[in-house]
Amino acid sequence: MKNNFTLLYVEDDKIIRENFIEIFSTYFGKVLTTDNGNTALKMCAQNHIDVLILDVNIYGLDGISVATKLRETKDENELIILMMSSYSDKDKLLRAINLQLFAYLVKPVKNRELLNALNSIVETLNQKKIIPLNANYSWNENNQTLLFKDKEVQITKNEKIVINILIENKNIFMTACQIQEKISVEQDEEQANCNNIVQILSRLKKKIEKLNTSEEHFIENCYGLGYKITIN
Repeated sequence: MKNNFTLLYVEDDKIIRENFIEIFSTYFGKVLTTDNGNTALKMCAQNHIDVLILDVNIYGLDGISVATKLRETKDENELIILMMSSYSDKDKLLRAINLQLFAYLVKPVKNRELLNALNSIVETLNQKKIIPLNANYSWNENNQTLLFKDKEVQITKNEKIVINILIENKNIFMTACQIQEKISVEQDEEQANCNNIVQILSRLKKKIEKLNTSEEHFIENCYGLGYKITIN
């Protein structure tokens, strides 16, 4: 169930924080915590945060004020915010109504209610990470998998690297040597040869042809220009 998403959890009760961290760690690859609203804003500025779960009543800036400031620059597509509060009074709910909250949970939070929210958050994040490609293919950025009609295609580590580079440079033709230059990991002289990229893409094309009876391929190859993945 783990992934590479990052969660920031803001709660000033140490016991509650420690108990919830254990749960959150089973859902998210990285969990950051603080008990202070001002610190939470700094952490959001210094780290890529996918999900923010915070209590309304925390040290420093309160939870609603933290969410309000973050919403000035990040909408719900950039940052998922789930808020918790020990109070269910209408004033706090009204203050939070325009914050595009994923959910507002009243403490003490029921276990099933929390788990349902976490599952929905992960599902939402996964959907955002799926990039539609041509010919019924798609790319899941989160777990680095190639999908054909929603079924995973088994590809090698090098094939994943090349696909990633072409997606990062979408709609632009790249030669084999330009792709090789983008590969930042240190490789030996044989691997560094531009022809190696040609071979990787050739093997990938053969896999695609076995899956797809048509001649469509999500990587376009044009003589003299190179390779390109088109994403609308």
